[in-house]
Amino acid sequence: MADRIDPGARVYAGALYAAARDAGRVHEVDRDLKALLAGIVENRSLLKAILNPAVPREAKGRILARVMEESDPLARNAVLVLADRGRLPLIADIASALSELAAAEDRILTVEVTTAVALDEAQVEALRRRLADAVGQDARVVTTVDPDIIGGLVLKARGVLLDASVRRRLEDIRRALVRTPLPVGSEA
Repeated sequence: MADRIDPGARVYAGALYAAARDAGRVHEVDRDLKALLAGIVENRSLLKAILNPAVPREAKGRILARVMEESDPLARNAVLVLADRGRLPLIADIASALSELAAAEDRILTVEVTTAVALDEAQVEALRRRLADAVGQDARVVTTVDPDIIGGLVLKARGVLLDASVRRRLEDIRRALVRTPLPVGSEA
């Protein structure tokens, strides 16, 4: 997740986070950006309007001001600045980056876990506890299933990848075999 966020979005999110932190409203701003994204996803007309380059920036700003009239003023103003600067396509990345910053403030580490088979609730909870103990923070575990990893698991958190999958181990063995010189002639 973290490695896919546009660097420009991180700059906007950092500025918004600093303002929200100073105002003591990080969670409110985070909540309102998430609500805006959910509304955009649900309303195809809204999505088309704000991403359409033919729609003037001022019109996009008016639309978004109306959609966000009940939102926290910091969140609303940030979105209006994005509309004014033609940066609305970054809104999803900004929301993700802001959520990461808010989670870091709350000492919550989100870990993406990929396994070959689905984990049951007890396994996810046991993994969450072990991760929390290891990093000294609360851990939020997001699981996905990828049968191609064959077995084991792949952990990803804050851009760091730990690949303990069977597929990676087999690939390591294959590379070692390819690099190992074979004896020739009388050496065999």
